[in-house]
Order: sequence, then C-alpha cells, then structure tokens
Amino acid sequence: MSLHRTKISVIFMIAIICCVWLVLHMESYHIQPEIKSYSARGSRWQQGLRNVFLTLNNYRFDRNYHAATDGYLMKSLMKYSLPKTRADFFALLLNDTSTASQKTNRTLLLKYREEFIEGSTTVGLPQNMFCTKENTNIDQTLGFLYSLGSAKITQDLWNLFPQTSLFKDKRRYKKCNIIGNSGILFNSKCGKQIDDADFILRCNLPILKGFEDDVGIHTDLVTANPSIFRERFDSISTDASKREFLQTLTNYDGVVWVPALSVSATWRLSVQAANLAASQDKTKVAFGYPENFLAVWHMWKALGHQTQITTGFYMTTSLLNICEETHLYGFWPFAETADGAHVPYHYYDSDSPTLHYHDSDNEFKILWALHQLNLLTLHVGPCS
Repeated sequence: MSLHRTKISVIFMIAIICCVWLVLHMESYHIQPEIKSYSARGSRWQQGLRNVFLTLNNYRFDRNYHAATDGYLMKSLMKYSLPKTRADFFALLLNDTSTASQKTNRTLLLKYREEFIEGSTTVGLPQNMFCTKENTNIDQTLGFLYSLGSAKITQDLWNLFPQTSLFKDKRRYKKCNIIGNSGILFNSKCGKQIDDADFILRCNLPILKGFEDDVGIHTDLVTANPSIFRERFDSISTDASKREFLQTLTNYDGVVWVPALSVSATWRLSVQAANLAASQDKTKVAFGYPENFLAVWHMWKALGHQTQITTGFYMTTSLLNICEETHLYGFWPFAETADGAHVPYHYYDSDSPTLHYHDSDNEFKILWALHQLNLLTLHVGPCS
C-alpha cells in the first residue's frame, strides 16, 4: 500500500513540475505584434505541451549539452531586440545601407567559433552534421529527436552513409550563401548574386525551374524534411511519384541532407527515399546526425530560445564555423513587406503554412543581431 502511495506521489510531483514548467514557457512568441507573421502557428498551449514532451524525451540521449552562455558574443546576441512597432521596424530595415558593403568582422567570427565549439561540445561541430561510417556503427540504435523510440542502423543503410563528413578536416569556404524559401525572393532578381558563391545551401527541396532569375540554380547542399516525401511525393508510393521524386533530385547538383531521425513516423519513408536515390547513382543522400542537431538546439535553448529550431537556423548556426562570409537570402518570417505588400509563405507557390512549432520571429531577431554584428549578411530586399 505504501509503495502504491509512493508511486502516486511521484507521479503527482512530476505533473506539478511539468505544469509549472509549462506556465513558465507560455510566453508570447510574437516579437512583432503589429506585423502579420508566419511564426508560431501552434497555440501557446500546444507549444508548451510540446516543449514539455521534447524536454523529457531528450533526456534519453544521456548527454550533457553545455552552452557558452557566459561568452561575450553569446550574451550580446540575446540582448538584441527588434523595434516593437511595425513602422519602427521597417524604417530600420529601409535605412540599413550596410548590406552592399558589409564586411565580416573577422575578430568576432573567430570569437563566435571559439564559444560555439567550446559550448556545444565536439558532438556539435559542423563536421558531425552527417551520419557517416566513422560516427555510426552497424546495428547501432539512434534515438529519434521528436518522438519515442529509436532506429537501428542496418548493414544496407550503413553502406549508404558517406565515409566521412562533407565538412571533414575543418574545410573553410570563402563565401557561403544560405537560401530560405520565403516569398520575399519572388521578383527579387537575386539569382546571379546567389549563384556567385563557393558553397550554396538550399532548404527543403525548393522549386528552382522557372525562378532562376530570383533564386539561382546551383546547389551544393539541399535539405529535405521527410514530411515533403509524404506530402509532395505521395509517400513515394507509386511509380509516378517515384519518377517525380527522382526528377526533382536532378535539379540539385550536390548532397541532399535529410533529418531522417526526427520522428519515428517518417523513418521508413526516409530510408526508402535514400535507397531510391542511391539506385540511380546520381544524387547523394545523407542523413543528419541527431545529436549534432540536439547540441546546437540546446545551445540556443540555454540562451533563451525555447522553441524547436528550424533547419535553416540550424544550418546557419553551423556554417558560420566553416564559412568566411555567410549571406542569407529568403529568410523572412513576416507576411508583408515594408510597404505593406503581401509576402507569400513560399516564393514558388501560394500555399499557406501548415501547423508548426517554430519561433521564426525570434530566429529572425537573432539573425538580425548577427547581421548587425557583421557576422553574416542578411539580404531582405531585391538585388540590383
């Protein structure tokens, strides 16, 4: 009887702690209340409950992810805030004349790398962004980030992994362009400028054909959320969807990076996509290493960014460590421009965003802070 009461007491205490944690993390995620935003589409209750689950779920990794919160640069980033009114914010953007002539602050960039590497441990290094034959073993199990359970690395799957990371040996690129998919790119005429880089990263298998003048055509690394396989390619379940998927991959002349270990529900689909791509021997598909993503997320979490980070934000955080110049295009969480014109969610379609749990507003605030510190260049207007 006493054991039963003890169990009930423990469960009750856990419930109380979770409720307190939930209340403490139910702050408003909209940093621009007067600007229509695509950020934080889930309700505050949904976001809070998701944070509780993710926090408990991530304990399974049994890792102690530190963050260099005492570092000068990391503390200064979280002090930045955007103006509270639409007029003030857009006036700030319109008056920003630094984009064209901005030079990277080399001293601060080295400081960023020092604090990032020390803060997120070796698991958080950009070299470990990929599942490779070096950091995984046959029959090893890796836990999913956002759901219970784990996946077993079979011999056949392990054979698909690259021997080493794309960023092995701390290779540096002189200029990197990271391309988001915001409708802010539509009619931007940034294609030529985007293609003028040593390394080009794109997000979520974007449509390039027909938009070359605005977004360019070259790609070194493109991400692919597994949900795209299901929604855009009908779970790659028919001959027609398989052909469409393979045809889409031909638009990218680099590596396709898949966060396959995000949730258990899309694991088999991700493996199927990788096998199908490998059968053509044209496109290389690489799986993201889950603990690397978790380390980067925990770094920002310790600095106050509570919500699940986007892939684009994760990639930007990591590539600052290997790029001497980092330029961002198509990162815009708002549904309007400075003059009030509507901005579609994507530059290539008119779809509305589905339910998600990212705080893109706060990510944009951090990116803007990095821009102000001359650590990266954030392009938010048309290109000349």
